[in-house]
Amino acid sequence: AQVVRSSPTNGSFAVYTMYLLAMSSARRNIYMTNPYFLPDEQMRKALVEARRRGVRVVLLLPGAIDNNIVRQASRGGFGELLDAGIEIHEYRSGLLHAKTMAVDGLWATVGSTNVDNRSFALNDELNLALYDAETAAGLEKIFIDDLQHSRPVDPAVWRARGPMTRMLELISMPFKPQL
Repeated sequence: AQVVRSSPTNGSFAVYTMYLLAMSSARRNIYMTNPYFLPDEQMRKALVEARRRGVRVVLLLPGAIDNNIVRQASRGGFGELLDAGIEIHEYRSGLLHAKTMAVDGLWATVGSTNVDNRSFALNDELNLALYDAETAAGLEKIFIDDLQHSRPVDPAVWRARGPMTRMLELISMPFKPQL
């Protein structure tokens, strides 16, 4: 196990770097649970490139969230990910607040970090990275169990969302760096 800390006051982007390295090294699967999913361009690129390498990328995101502007900004960015073949599921059994990622059944992280600019560049965050197949497999099992309480985002339905939804997504974009 390794503690990974990010702090803007110390100029550390260690958690961001850890996420990018884990995604870039994935060979079989990436299972990520995150309540505030607002990846920047580099993070989206890492996920899309993983998928292009044949990695199964599955995101478990909240179906209901406590901040509607974050939801609109997050959902507005689904298109590129869905087009790449990344699976996005929305959790339905309650408020999703877990922040985990498991990669290839060998490595995992659990911590306070959301996949957003606020966590990566503005807040102090702490994650535990686990280099242990048994623990990673346990987190994968929890992830698969949680998928049973979610609904997949259908790319065709997402593309057919209405003009009001698209307008709200567009309005949320200027706020994205602060979310």
